[in-house]
Amino acid sequence: MVAGLIVIWLCIFWPTLGKLPLIRPEAMYAQIPLEMLQSGDWLTPRLNGARYLDKPPLLYWMNLIAFKVGGISGESVRWTTFLIGLGEVLATLVIGALLFSRLTGWLSAIVLISSIGFFAMHQQILPDHLITLTLICSIIFLWCWRSQPRWYYSLGFYFCCALGLLSKGFIGLFFPLAIGVTFALITRQRRFWRFFSHPGALLGFIALTVPWFWLMELRHPGFLNFHLVNEQIMRFLGKRFPADVQSLPLVGFWLFSFIWLMPWTPFLPTACIAIWPKNFMSPSPEEEGRILLVLWALVVLLFFSLSSTRIEYYTLPALPALALIIGWRLELYLKEPHTRAIKLSILLYAFLIIGMIALLPVLESICVNNRREFIGMFGQLQPLAHRSALVFAILLVATTITCWRGVPHFCLFSLFGAALVLLFFTFQSLRVLSPHLSDAWVGDFLRDQVQPGDAVVMGNIEEFEYGMSLRFYTQRRVLMVQRGELPAFGFPLKPSENFLITTDTLLELWKGPQRVFLLVDDCSPENYLPNTTVLQARGGKRLIVNHAYQRAQYLPPSPDPLYLKMELPPQEKNANRSYDTFTR
Repeated sequence: MVAGLIVIWLCIFWPTLGKLPLIRPEAMYAQIPLEMLQSGDWLTPRLNGARYLDKPPLLYWMNLIAFKVGGISGESVRWTTFLIGLGEVLATLVIGALLFSRLTGWLSAIVLISSIGFFAMHQQILPDHLITLTLICSIIFLWCWRSQPRWYYSLGFYFCCALGLLSKGFIGLFFPLAIGVTFALITRQRRFWRFFSHPGALLGFIALTVPWFWLMELRHPGFLNFHLVNEQIMRFLGKRFPADVQSLPLVGFWLFSFIWLMPWTPFLPTACIAIWPKNFMSPSPEEEGRILLVLWALVVLLFFSLSSTRIEYYTLPALPALALIIGWRLELYLKEPHTRAIKLSILLYAFLIIGMIALLPVLESICVNNRREFIGMFGQLQPLAHRSALVFAILLVATTITCWRGVPHFCLFSLFGAALVLLFFTFQSLRVLSPHLSDAWVGDFLRDQVQPGDAVVMGNIEEFEYGMSLRFYTQRRVLMVQRGELPAFGFPLKPSENFLITTDTLLELWKGPQRVFLLVDDCSPENYLPNTTVLQARGGKRLIVNHAYQRAQYLPPSPDPLYLKMELPPQEKNANRSYDTFTR
């Protein structure tokens, strides 16, 4: 089973590895470790030369190691996400086998690996993947201790909590503890208090987590208040400074939670009904595994539902639990193929597809309100959708026929084929959209053209993290224009670290003797800048320059040897090479 899952994982994810550029929201997770590598300081995260104290360092360290092993490129840091994702799938197999059976574990892993949300999100570098992996592993240790109390299970549980805390903060510790403690209360097993209060495990947790926080506070006074209070507690309460500018409405958050499980979503309602224990507060020993899964999903989804900050990928830690619930139900289907509930689930597909078509304008509105880069992008996906719809419809017809005729294995096989069609459509959609969400094409151009003394400026963004795709691909410090007090730093920085400039400062630079390359959105005309020359335009963005432009005949040597080793994926190297068109 393990070998089969690894083969399926490689067949699905290997062809996509390194085929997409780093988009704006994720590029910071490559840029920070790159600056750690350049400076030799592995303790303090820095972004575009400024201290970045918002998040813990574990993902940065892992990507730094990836740079050392695979070289400095966007593809190298993709390997980290690739391996973490494989770990999540294998851990789901293990917990499914422990709670129910090997078949349930295998089916659950297949559901997870072939769901569009898991696939799409693992095309990005996110600390939420680490949170998901550490959460699954902590629950494995919790369940193993329930079956056979041993001190090393408690040690493993807190080791996972420590890694989770170093991945994204409090939720890495809160989720396992909230799920475990609630499970102990519901099942009325007082012996679990020995599991949670084991002194050796607690000391190990402290030894792994406290040193980094303590050293950071010594080096940067005020760090603990900023990192723990402002970035964790105040963000949850919606009082963080600067205020978060991107948060999904509650309905949109739950809508994405169900979309991410496609094409297995129709099985979820009947699976939740079937798995719910008859007496939730006094479950039988056979029902305790089901209680644990329900608590797992509820804790994660309710936490972010109550939070003031919600982003579409925040549901990732709940996906394995939902996949396990569906996998448990699919095993029952294989044993009882004529059950009416499964047939109703299959019929839900027709209504779900019609509903998805009807909801497309709503989804587009949610995405556009969340990030303006999505304006006009849904229209570009229509040709892909039309090509995939026919194959998908044929597979769904085959699924329905085999289900109603009581042939469960062929039904699940055709459903898995439909899932592969959805994954193919998802990846092709990402290939269409990613150039609009990434600044790799600008970085490719500027790396050949910018000379010492030139300035690279990015305008019209609300969060400075979204400028890091340009920073990574140019490997030049980027200035960013501040409008309406955004973007803003939450932690006080030295003047030498500040890379934010006002529109007046930009105008002074523009009129000065040095060349200024400015990347702006089409919705930001920048009419107050005189003598602008458009060098390139793509994906709703324009690269303009202030002085008469002539293509550089050579690339001046860079004082940073890492710059010379910077490599891009092949498809990005070949993009936008028609420089003569833009020669002035």
